Amino acid sequence: MQAVRSSVAVVGALAAIAACSGAPSGGGRADPPPARPVPSLAPTDPLATSAPPAGDKTAAAMQSYLRGLAAKKKFTGSALVIRHGQVLARFAAGEADEAKHIPVRPDTIFRLASVSKQFTAMLVLKQRDRGQLRLDDKICPYLVPKYVKACPKAWKSITIRQILSHTSGIPDISEMPDFFPKLSKPTTTQEIISRFSSKPLDFKPGTNWKYSNSGYILAGAIIEKVTNKPYGTVLHDDITGPLGLTHTGYSNGSPPAGYAKGYLKLGSPAGSINGSQANAAGGVYSNVDDLGRWDRSFGSNKVAPAATVKDAFGSQARCPSGGCLDSPSSAYGFGWLVDTLRGHRYRYHPGLLQGYHASNGYLPDDDIAVVVLSNVQDTDVNGINRHLATLALTGG
Repeated sequence: MQAVRSSVAVVGALAAIAACSGAPSGGGRADPPPARPVPSLAPTDPLATSAPPAGDKTAAAMQSYLRGLAAKKKFTGSALVIRHGQVLARFAAGEADEAKHIPVRPDTIFRLASVSKQFTAMLVLKQRDRGQLRLDDKICPYLVPKYVKACPKAWKSITIRQILSHTSGIPDISEMPDFFPKLSKPTTTQEIISRFSSKPLDFKPGTNWKYSNSGYILAGAIIEKVTNKPYGTVLHDDITGPLGLTHTGYSNGSPPAGYAKGYLKLGSPAGSINGSQANAAGGVYSNVDDLGRWDRSFGSNKVAPAATVKDAFGSQARCPSGGCLDSPSSAYGFGWLVDTLRGHRYRYHPGLLQGYHASNGYLPDDDIAVVVLSNVQDTDVNGINRHLATLALTGG
């Protein structure tokens, strides 16, 4: 957990400095003691958080809303809202493991499903910034011969930009009949790619938009190719380590012990998931604290320079008339849906995978992060996220 921070340590340090500089209160020598070095204070952390003022109406409204959902059995999971560094809501409800009656806590780890795409897309952008690749490079030179023996003819014109923006036409592996039956079994990236590399494209590359987990699996392979490191290692070295996301990572099997078990609905356990099957498209795990810090790292340009953040949040491909992923949105960025909420820029991404439903959102102009993670698949996490974001904007 990236725990909620406060200014106690800084205040204590300042008090200590003041105490050292004060005049003696009793008798003795009048000359001052030898000079002592003044302790230096650490630079202010732009991602630090604090509690809202006592009686904050927005925080109270959020607490009431979330408690009401939990009481009606409409929310099991964790939720977090941070506005300008103030934690307006940090809430948990329900059970992480129904059989063992282990409750969900605010720091409980969940599978992120497709929220993972935010991390994969940023890893690609980071390699771009280092000159390891270009977004308009063709994908095949990065995949042959390690991941595919020969480039499928239909893939020859497909670019890295297109697999990140879901405009490649490569069919989605999650729609194939063997995806869910194999979800609990360990696999390799090469084996997964072999399951869709011979399939015909859904459309000519660059002419349409259709969500494709397959494209992000290929993006993960390209990350491994140019870095010569496993995806999980690159994730740690480039993102989770530098940002202090201590409860976020990637596992070829399961998340760390204590993670929330998945349920199709309350009382109905979902089948098990092996992370290697979700791969770079959906295999990242995290908790609400880390995701709140992740979101705000975009606003403070801690994750990447401002130009790269602009690319991630920018409109890379127009959405169909009903919105990308059938969700309110006008365009798809790099791992983010592009939308507005009450006239404010709203960037978010849902994640849905056998027993889990996640929604991570950020309003960059308002520095508002909203994270909703559930281990009950039929939970309306996107609706909850949007409502909490609205409360944060309107003051409840």
